Amino acid sequence: MRRTGRRTVCGADLGELPALPLPHGHPLLQAQDQLDSLPVHQRLAPDRTFSKVDKCLSPLMESLTAADLLSLNETARESWQKTLADLTDLNSGIGIWRLQERRRNILTPDFLKREYVESQTPLHTIAKTHGLPIRHVIRRTRELGVTVFRGHRPHTIDDEEWLREQYLDRTRSIEDIAQELGTSNNVVRRHLEDLDVPRRPFGTHGLTALHAKLDESLPRDIRAAAEGTLHGWLRLRRFQINMAFPTLTAAAKHLDLVPSALASQFLQLEQDIGTQLFYRSVRHAPQRPTARGATLLQDLDDSRVRALMQNALGTRLDRLPPPDAVGFATAAVDGERAALTVLHPQAPPPRHVIIPAPLHRLLSHLLAHRDQETSPSQIHTATGIPFNTVYKQVKRLEAAGWLTSRPETRAERPGGGRRRTFYSLTPAAHQAASTITRGPAALRKATEPRDESTDRTAGLLYETPGQEI
Repeated sequence: MRRTGRRTVCGADLGELPALPLPHGHPLLQAQDQLDSLPVHQRLAPDRTFSKVDKCLSPLMESLTAADLLSLNETARESWQKTLADLTDLNSGIGIWRLQERRRNILTPDFLKREYVESQTPLHTIAKTHGLPIRHVIRRTRELGVTVFRGHRPHTIDDEEWLREQYLDRTRSIEDIAQELGTSNNVVRRHLEDLDVPRRPFGTHGLTALHAKLDESLPRDIRAAAEGTLHGWLRLRRFQINMAFPTLTAAAKHLDLVPSALASQFLQLEQDIGTQLFYRSVRHAPQRPTARGATLLQDLDDSRVRALMQNALGTRLDRLPPPDAVGFATAAVDGERAALTVLHPQAPPPRHVIIPAPLHRLLSHLLAHRDQETSPSQIHTATGIPFNTVYKQVKRLEAAGWLTSRPETRAERPGGGRRRTFYSLTPAAHQAASTITRGPAALRKATEPRDESTDRTAGLLYETPGQEI
């Protein structure tokens, strides 16, 4: 058609191209009409142009949905994405202008006075909350004449008598006072030096816990363990948790500690109180408190003692173990005397499944033939387990909800004789078996027979992921 500078027009007839099917009132058409009507010329200031363009495009950015973009062809979508990139790019002219306008509208003098000066909200938090670059927030704050603090702000303690009382009379540590005031330890030290207050020795001798006095109405053993000690309340709490478990090793595992470290803490606790507090566990015999230890456990359940412990430990207060964790650890200690997990028909599979060692071979045989009925005589023939043992074990499994039984019918035994009893796994046992045998390794452990002469495992203890504990 004609040349325009160095570029050549392709010469295609635009009238032959398919029209873009946009309905009347489409957000893109409305924005385009508004942009076409803008009086833009070379003498118009860029800020005024950006302001008018932003009034057209900001509503479009908020109202245009993914469904609206799907109705566009590829060329129109690419054009809109390029426009959106220009609007949000901090290096483009309109992008820089939009950021400056947003910063000016948000970071007003009243806003900075309320959030930064009075509430002492850090500038980086303000920048992150409102999606502004931190350098722009700092620049705007300085433009408005507000002092910008780097790091912690200098803190002034106005009530000097309060500080003297807290440090001298109540023997609180510098760290405790600083945490309450929300300042640093050096600020508290500087004010103490200005007041000519004699300092306590450095190190642990200056900590509040070593100088705190408890009410004399509290039990004697509680005061002996907590007064004048650095971690007395922590040792009392861990003693309370330890006595819920059958062994110190199980308690140390729950607390994520080394057993020797926990044992050292209890030795220190017994030295502070002056007597033995519990008898250590032996084979198949769990640990148990002495008479003095049982009294101490009762004192720890007192509401006043619990409140003092909570106040002293705060976030370091370890939670008491749940019943299932204690039962799980107890079953591991009980070994052959462990209680077989009872399965209820309507209840979900238990989180822990406990199978005592004597039942391993029988249950492995039943799991390997889970789709078949079997009788005690058939189990005796297949496994070699004595018949009386098989009979007692199937009765135990039936009482626990693992097996269901039915008598043999006359039609199944036409020749007469004593009718047998057939056993099969219950639906609850099938559900539990699918849990404990999840994965090839766990299935092999549950279904393969074990050599009782060499197997010292107390019981099969499973969690829901299917790993043997």
